[in-house]
Amino acid sequence: MKFINSLILLAMIMLTAACSEKITIETEYSKATNFNDFKYYSWHQKAFKTDAKEAAKAEATGDQTKPPKEMDKLLDQNIRFMIDQQLAKQGMIKKESGQVDFLVHYNIAAKSEVNVEQQQVYDTYATNYQSYGGGYGYAGRYYSGVGVGMTVESSTREEMMVDRYKEGMMSLDFHEPDSKELIWSATGEKRLAYEKLEPAERDKLIKKMIGKLLAKFPPK
Repeated sequence: MKFINSLILLAMIMLTAACSEKITIETEYSKATNFNDFKYYSWHQKAFKTDAKEAAKAEATGDQTKPPKEMDKLLDQNIRFMIDQQLAKQGMIKKESGQVDFLVHYNIAAKSEVNVEQQQVYDTYATNYQSYGGGYGYAGRYYSGVGVGMTVESSTREEMMVDRYKEGMMSLDFHEPDSKELIWSATGEKRLAYEKLEPAERDKLIKKMIGKLLAKFPPK
């Protein structure tokens, strides 16, 4: 019975985790900007640079924003490509030079998290007992017998439940091309499994996140 109760508790934790797997989006924008006139854009950062100090700090704190340098560059190219694709679907045109309406910048991160909770676990167990009896019944015949009974009891105990996961985050920012001031920002967060995602699954998730972020543009 203890095993069954542990399975029930594990199932409840998995259900809670599943319910929290949706992507949450938050946006903010400049009320003084007319986004309906936006058509042309370029990238705010021209090349991806890996800061050695920041990478060491990220590794020490469990923040996996930056993988190895060469993987950084390839992943950066792929993310830019996915963002370009989505912006093109929305009628935006990328320009490598010349006047544009806005600059695009993104950031992506995955931070390790640990959630520790005390859970009440109920253990149920049964106790068997026997009862003996005898007497005179129909036609004066004597009988005797053994009865078997059962009582069900339960007890409670506390167990420490440790839930390890990663909090994934991606932000997409639009800047004014001359002043470089931030004029639109969308941030998405999603709970991830603790294990490292396979590249195909990771790219699928990033593409989905980009779609949800840009669904908030232009602001209404």
